[in-house]
Amino acid sequence: MKKKDFILIIVILIVIASTFGINYFVNTKSGDNIEIYVDNKLYKTYSIDDEEEIKIESEEGYNIIKIHDHGVEITDASCPDKVCVHTGFITKPSESIVCLPNKVHIKITTQNKENDKNEEDVISN
Repeated sequence: MKKKDFILIIVILIVIASTFGINYFVNTKSGDNIEIYVDNKLYKTYSIDDEEEIKIESEEGYNIIKIHDHGVEITDASCPDKVCVHTGFITKPSESIVCLPNKVHIKITTQNKENDKNEEDVISN
């Protein structure tokens, strides 16, 4: 290998390492709330510090949601494939659980203190 090949490999490794580092620091924020949506409508918002077990029943079926240890998971569902159950325990704002057959969507949100003001971004005429 030539000197230019080693330099190219080192540059690529630095880019990969910096990408993982940035991703790690961006996703280390902890969530504040858990939002549960049923049929694209907000069902209820819970604090991430709560310890609860919720059963959501609809025409499509049921989901049992457990909030504990600063996160949330679906422990049981009536859907045939159980993808939502196999998603597991989520704790970060970038993660979510979706049960398509039962139309349930769970996501972790943060409260951004800087954007609490209702400021207009764009004004159109």
